[in-house]
Amino acid sequence: MKTVKVRLDGPSGLAMPEKTLKTVYASGMDFEPDERRLRIAPDGTVELQVSQQPYMIHARIQVPLYGQLWVMADNLGEGYSGEFVDFVTEAIRTYIFWARHFSHGLTLSVKTQAHLDAAVEFEHLANRGMDTPDNRLYALSHALYAAEGALFERAKSTLAPRHDLRLGCNFARYTSPSARYAKFFSNVFDFATLPFYPGRTVPAMGQYDYAYIDSALEYLTEKGITPKGHPLFFGHREVNPAWMFDLNYTELRREAEVIARHHVSRYKGVIDIWDAMNEAHDWANCFELTQEQLIDLTKATTGALREANDKAVSIVNVCLPFAEYVAGRYNCYGALPEHLRSPLRYFKALLDAGADFDVVGIQLYFPGRDMVAVSRMLDAFAALGKPVHITEMGVNGGFRVKGSAGSSWSQLDMSEGTWHGGWNEHTQADWLEQFYTIAAARKEIQALTWWDFIEPSFSGNGAFLYEDENPREIYFRLLALRPLLKA
Repeated sequence: MKTVKVRLDGPSGLAMPEKTLKTVYASGMDFEPDERRLRIAPDGTVELQVSQQPYMIHARIQVPLYGQLWVMADNLGEGYSGEFVDFVTEAIRTYIFWARHFSHGLTLSVKTQAHLDAAVEFEHLANRGMDTPDNRLYALSHALYAAEGALFERAKSTLAPRHDLRLGCNFARYTSPSARYAKFFSNVFDFATLPFYPGRTVPAMGQYDYAYIDSALEYLTEKGITPKGHPLFFGHREVNPAWMFDLNYTELRREAEVIARHHVSRYKGVIDIWDAMNEAHDWANCFELTQEQLIDLTKATTGALREANDKAVSIVNVCLPFAEYVAGRYNCYGALPEHLRSPLRYFKALLDAGADFDVVGIQLYFPGRDMVAVSRMLDAFAALGKPVHITEMGVNGGFRVKGSAGSSWSQLDMSEGTWHGGWNEHTQADWLEQFYTIAAARKEIQALTWWDFIEPSFSGNGAFLYEDENPREIYFRLLALRPLLKA
């Protein structure tokens, strides 16, 4: 453990606000966070305890003309070993480096080249002492846009339609084949996630309710859309029936296996892709299990799945892949262990324990990160050596004014972080196009699943359809993009 001093200058040349300074944390080069232990000195310098070598620095800051997001400084991809980081200066260097890295051998679009040129010029002006604090932030803004643009254009240059890529969404509010919900869904998707939450499917011990599943499957089968079951276990309080909370761990493990075997056996040959475990990395832990029990329970559900259908695809699903919660020491449910386990460490622990699963599942909701950071995070998970599914994702589509008397549009919480000036239907569609293109150019990524299809949505104004089943711009964007992604 060493003390690293981090300086974050705002537009005035003074230290950024205390709220911003308190977000600073260090990680390894695989984005594995250190628990945030810092002190803010009287001059605004952050004194941060760092355990990993080399390390990166992250801070959630307001970037002009871009938004509020987590920004990284990584010393040109090599990481730091010293004891001082001038964060904004280093972040500029980081993103200019990645812009040049991704643009190697490409002729950049006018827009991206202009951002790169602007980043270099504003950096030069800042280094010469001309409005240094302001120009550094503008240099960072342009560098972010340039790096993202270069990555996107690199992905487009290598992208070819794929037979092995699934495009999907959750299919939880189907009513009838005549509904516009059904028609719009089948126009763009070939992959549908069905809700197997125990609160719906096992309301009483030993009693199963598959009415919705069977109705939905009838439509999906007719349309040739591949179904996926989600999940076999999920430690979220709101999705589990009351009877499960009366069980001790041995009983809970046994019932989890029974339920998994029942679901998978009943639909063998119809549903052959399953999320075997969901968010069991010290995040959704409403049953107050230990880390060892979470690993054991994951092995139990993946084992039951394999026993019931040895041909099925078994996915272990995680959320919050950047693991900022580890740095901040918080979770959704459950006691806080001495050291919280990140999604990446959870997967490594599963592999060490011999868990039998096929696919790394990653959720990516309003990540509050630029595309370069997202792509580099995916590199860390790809290094596990298994195929990857983006199992759930969503970003905010903004708010549309009521169209007529009696109309109702849900305004949910804004997403965590903003992107390209702020969320609206256009930036939401731009985000989808950029991320889907970047992801589809990565061969290890075999499925892309949005969440939700209709409002209200988990990500807050993030669905493809409004509540009246009218489509957002992302529907038409994906419809136009689909031929470039799928053969």
